[in-house]
Amino acid sequence: MRRNDAPFNGKQFILNKSTGEIHDLDRESPLCCIDKIDADNIFACDTYAEAVLFASVLGITRNGCAHCMPEHHRD
Repeated sequence: MRRNDAPFNGKQFILNKSTGEIHDLDRESPLCCIDKIDADNIFACDTYAEAVLFASVLGITRNGCAHCMPEHHRD
């Protein structure tokens, strides 16, 4: 579910900067626990590629969420 409030700003993807987990808000599950992510740790963007690039720039090991992005999830 897209969220229009800050820090989500209507974007489809978010990167949790503290865990490296990338979420697709169009496919969000309650198991994603988006509401538990500290706002300071959220980078919101329009594409998965943008989230991956931002993680790379920050030196964050990224991983797709097992619940909303299983095709990008690594154990």
